[in-house]
Amino acid sequence: MNFIYKPLYTRDQPLFELRIFGLFLFSLLFTSNILLQFKSANASIGLIMVMGMPFIFIFTGIYYYYKIFKLKQLNPFDVMIFLCLLVPLYNAIVVHIIFDVKILKALFNLSARFYIVMCSLIYYSIRSKKITIKQYIYANIILCWFCFFLYTFVSLTIDPARFKDSLGDGLVGYNPSKGGYLYRFSSAFLIFGMLYYFLDYILENNFVSLFLWIILIAYQVFIDKGRTELVSEVIPMFLFMFIVLKWHKIVQKLFAIAVLAGLGLIIAYYINPKIISFTADMYLMFIKFFMGKKTGEGSADMRWTEMAYVYNYFLKHPQHLFFGIGCPKRTIMLINVGDVILSDIGIVGGLLSQGIVGLIFTYSLFLYPLFVWRKVKYYRHDVLFNTGLLGCGTVFIQSLFSGAVFYSPFSLMLFMVIVEYYRVKEKFYWKRMRLAKETS
Repeated sequence: MNFIYKPLYTRDQPLFELRIFGLFLFSLLFTSNILLQFKSANASIGLIMVMGMPFIFIFTGIYYYYKIFKLKQLNPFDVMIFLCLLVPLYNAIVVHIIFDVKILKALFNLSARFYIVMCSLIYYSIRSKKITIKQYIYANIILCWFCFFLYTFVSLTIDPARFKDSLGDGLVGYNPSKGGYLYRFSSAFLIFGMLYYFLDYILENNFVSLFLWIILIAYQVFIDKGRTELVSEVIPMFLFMFIVLKWHKIVQKLFAIAVLAGLGLIIAYYINPKIISFTADMYLMFIKFFMGKKTGEGSADMRWTEMAYVYNYFLKHPQHLFFGIGCPKRTIMLINVGDVILSDIGIVGGLLSQGIVGLIFTYSLFLYPLFVWRKVKYYRHDVLFNTGLLGCGTVFIQSLFSGAVFYSPFSLMLFMVIVEYYRVKEKFYWKRMRLAKETS
């Protein structure tokens, strides 16, 4: 039986739960930056990741040799991963040409990005029935709650000011309107959980999922304090709801969400009355920033300063607009461009690092989910399929503000696995329908 005809949830595999746990560990170590983001706090973590590079290169060679010369086929997902593997090399060459940094040294600084090839292994495992799509979803949900408890524990028990010396490495940031130093943890798997639970509530009327979604949203608002992340998540969620549901259903859903959200705000108020006004001020600053007004908030106003540095750099070096300057180390950036953190300024940072060529490549990846959405009819309202689609939409919106996808497309490929799976599943479904019609 072809994998595509198997039900999405089945316990006919031996060691079903153990496979989920194994996939959870594999994703934790090889297809996420959950541990890597702590490398500035502990150098041994970065060393462990680098030590895995020989395995990555060997696996990449074997995998693509098998796919190209033995199977003689590359699916669209393999092609996207392969092209993403070339981006660190592209960045290293550009840094070498512009700043005379040795290519191998530049590649060493970008080595963790090669781990994206492990996403191909996960997809291949699904296609070859080693794991099911449902096990993949469960593993990501476990990772979501693992991140939730890990990040919450660290945020509430360890002062981020301890790591202020690594301010430019991404572990911590500084924002007076958010209380000073704070952690800047990756939200990829938390977003996965939010989208899954929201869609499970919207499409399947699962109120337990609504409750779990509110918990994750509360973390995002009160602990993570990621404003652009929250906006990036909420926009595709509510757009989907307004497109799919009838107006009376929308009112019902919004009322239930408002009641639970209101209850959460009341609880937060009784825990600390100042937290509500503090949070409201944060989002007021956010609105002022996007209206182009001075906010008085150092972090927001600094982003305009960083974009001014980029503008001035391109005025002096217009030839770098096409290919960008790569991803140089922070000291090189300070000397040649200014106090710019690429991931802070979204698409502007992407233009500086990747150039017009890199931007075209990155945004071309987002055309594929649109193509699949137009093709998929039968599974269009499937919770898992829409989790993949809305995940891609969330990453796209995030790219405009934070631009992480320009430097590490892990978060995009997390959802693209699902999109590609359903493209093939839809194809096999209609093929089966045609065969049934011809034989009847």
